[in-house]
Amino acid sequence: MLKLIYHGRFLHGSVTLGALSLPVGKTAVMHLVTRENLPESTTNDNLKKMKRNTCCRCCPS
Repeated sequence: MLKLIYHGRFLHGSVTLGALSLPVGKTAVMHLVTRENLPESTTNDNLKKMKRNTCCRCCPS
């Protein structure tokens, strides 16, 4: 299965390129990837897990 990524999002099969309002006469960057399945959507539970697994520490000097 081939998937297009535009602005960091996978495009659904029903979306046409014309519906994206691409800039006329300008370059638009898209990525074409092969996928066996789509990644899991980010649910609130997944976001909480991701936030728990990240940390940031500052060491003032």
